Amino acid sequence: MTSFFNHYCVSMNLKKLFCTLTVATLTAAAAFAQSQYVFTTKSSVNLRKAASTASAKAGTLTKGEMLPLVEETDGWYKVEVNGAPAFVSQSVASVCDANVPAEMFGKTLGSSEPWDKIRFEGSITITPVGKDHAVINMEWMRVNLPAESWNYMATVKDGKVVATHNLGMSWIDPDQPYETLMEDAEPLDTPLPVGFDEFNNTLYFNGAVFSEFE
Repeated sequence: MTSFFNHYCVSMNLKKLFCTLTVATLTAAAAFAQSQYVFTTKSSVNLRKAASTASAKAGTLTKGEMLPLVEETDGWYKVEVNGAPAFVSQSVASVCDANVPAEMFGKTLGSSEPWDKIRFEGSITITPVGKDHAVINMEWMRVNLPAESWNYMATVKDGKVVATHNLGMSWIDPDQPYETLMEDAEPLDTPLPVGFDEFNNTLYFNGAVFSEFE
């Protein structure tokens, strides 16, 4: 009887250990899923319900969108769209880090390529506003038109920078208090995350690409 009881206890302890390790593994995977984004530089690409071009469409990934990376598998990125899994081919998409290093704040980076057919040269600056927010400013030169300024208020949490409000296209002083900056702010229909790549210290935002170095 004692031998059976000891065997039962060992078995239960092993099950508990397995469950603990499984939870830890899933937690780590979830953390990784939030550490990278998938994006495309094309106007739009197809999302699939399975990792195959023969699979049914699950929507589209458009330029400027960034979706959380779940995992990489056989030439495909598994992403999350409104809580549901989808797949996009690695041949038409790329990945970047979701965490923006603190040293990138306050720097002005030049555009690596035109934003569109009109906006051919630009810059971006992320200026901290307290500990939890930042102003994202984009300046763009335009073909045969005056330069323009795009300003956003972003949340900053665990290294992730996500624009949530439009602050308008007029020059603003990012050193103003948060409450003052938000007086005329308009919420975005869809939050816009900032992606980062350590190669040339590159920032990805709203479909535009900016690098510190050529």
